[in-house]
Amino acid sequence: MPLEIQPATEADIRRAVELEFKAYGPNPFSAILFPGPKPDGDTIGTRAEYLTTQRKGDATTRWSKVIDTDLPQDEQMIAFSKWHVYTEKPQLTPREFGPECNVEACQKLFGGLQQQRFRILGDRPYVCRGAGTLLIKQVLEEAQRRNLMAYLESSEAGHSLYTGCGFKDVELHEVDMSKWGATETHKTWAMDWKPEQK
Repeated sequence: MPLEIQPATEADIRRAVELEFKAYGPNPFSAILFPGPKPDGDTIGTRAEYLTTQRKGDATTRWSKVIDTDLPQDEQMIAFSKWHVYTEKPQLTPREFGPECNVEACQKLFGGLQQQRFRILGDRPYVCRGAGTLLIKQVLEEAQRRNLMAYLESSEAGHSLYTGCGFKDVELHEVDMSKWGATETHKTWAMDWKPEQK
């Protein structure tokens, strides 16, 4: 099971969405955030088109993948990350949510995270977002090389992974979704990693 990290290309976006759906689908908050109705047609394709457009329009974006070379060619990609290199303060842009979304819940969660990111990043440059130990290592190597702080937003599922890679908690964003039937609070940690000073 030799693993390799590689840049992800536009051709990898559909597989990235499949991995995203597998990772977040079982989350108990998915049914609250995205109750439907689901759009007709190819849901994965629609999300892939959105990410393709987003990738083309954002020069700060970096995409990486991990492949398992023992798997068949069309199944080799087993992990994916999308992160950003900000050399200036990121822009706070309004979020739009599709018809399958609970707009109020999505705004509380994703809009709240965007405001948190904007507040924490301030006027300093950062690298943000990673997934999987190999992907995180690549992000941290670039952050160290550029002498930039790395920043990410972690779910409960990924929190221990990021902590193990040296990220520290900065702030906890909690959203009470009990009005939609959730029995627990949705938690997302803002985390950072600072480069070694030489």
